[in-house]
Amino acid sequence: MCALSWNISNAQNNYLVSTNMPVAEETQAISSESASAEQDFINTHFRHYKLCEWTPGMKFMAMPERKDMIIPAFRDGETHREANSGTLKHKIFEYLGTEETDRGAIRFNFDCEGKLYYHEVRNISLEEYCLKPKAGVPTLAFLNDVDIAKELLEGSTLYMRTTKVRVDDPNSTSGYREVSIPLNEEVKVTAIGVGTRSFPVKIVFMDKKGKSYYLPVAISKTNCGMIDDDFIMDNKNKFFPNAFSFSDADKKASEILMSQYGDKTLYLKQEMVCTDTVGTPHKLTRYTHFKVQDLKAEVNSPYCMLTLLADDGNVYKVKAAFKHTSTIGIMLQNDNYFGDMFGVGNLKAKYPDISEDLWKFISQGEVRKGMTADQCRLSLGDPIRIHKAGLNEVWYYKRKALSFYNKVLESIN
Repeated sequence: MCALSWNISNAQNNYLVSTNMPVAEETQAISSESASAEQDFINTHFRHYKLCEWTPGMKFMAMPERKDMIIPAFRDGETHREANSGTLKHKIFEYLGTEETDRGAIRFNFDCEGKLYYHEVRNISLEEYCLKPKAGVPTLAFLNDVDIAKELLEGSTLYMRTTKVRVDDPNSTSGYREVSIPLNEEVKVTAIGVGTRSFPVKIVFMDKKGKSYYLPVAISKTNCGMIDDDFIMDNKNKFFPNAFSFSDADKKASEILMSQYGDKTLYLKQEMVCTDTVGTPHKLTRYTHFKVQDLKAEVNSPYCMLTLLADDGNVYKVKAAFKHTSTIGIMLQNDNYFGDMFGVGNLKAKYPDISEDLWKFISQGEVRKGMTADQCRLSLGDPIRIHKAGLNEVWYYKRKALSFYNKVLESIN
């Protein structure tokens, strides 16, 4: 019932938070090693209750929308008159159960501040109504999600998975302004309260500069009036895992890439300008070999910064992207795409008979008589076509032809 052991007014106020609230004390941050830590968090702590699974004692808060002012969601249990949605706003409702009237209507009964209210559904059975994917009671935001999120998330550090957030603005008709925040920005949760029926958990957070923002999100999706397919487009970031992450995406990406390439040998596929440790640029020849010392993903960027130890002992840095960019489904080759810049492995160990002087010659894209077919391929790449006649071969390139006998270069035309 609504006659709870704690003060009703204070209870309501505890659920109403804004971006101007004092900072919550720090609690232990949520962590998980799972690849889907945010979904695991929901699965572990937030149960989705279908309408027919509601049990007496479940708490909600009336958060009426504009349409609820026109078509009230509740009737007074004594007078059976429509209850004004505006007067019920921010009041806590406790679920009592359902009943079927003599006329075949289904009533969802609630107690609020000692009074009985009900939401009525007609011309359908309870079982049939419960089968509807969006079945629920209008205006009501599920407070159990708010209570659990408050306990587990206030004071925690999160990282942004969306760039669209809000700030409270009493001068706006909507009550808020939408603003931008950098992707993967580190934020601290300062307060959690009630949002709306569809997105009942209002998470207020602060960036490192002390600016305060909020997002209303669905977590268990209990009574949110939406199905999974509705969380797309503008609503995509209103589901907790699409809005927040427990881990730094850039750090995680760096760790994954380092596990793949850390301490591996790379070589340049083409001449490249790299910078040394003080930022001085150096033009390095093709087939320069390196060991990967470090690899860091850059904030809000497709690029990573590679720190490379060259065979001559010098350390260089260069940016590379590990994914091609895509525009309207068309793959665009990036000038600094890793696979175009580097080969993986020790190429010189594969050809131990090539001297350092010959490597320098090959790296400049030159060929001379006496070179093997493999050496010429390293220097000029694959020919456009090859003509074979016994032990004789002619390799055709755009501006020259190489004649081989028994895989040894005899002439250049």
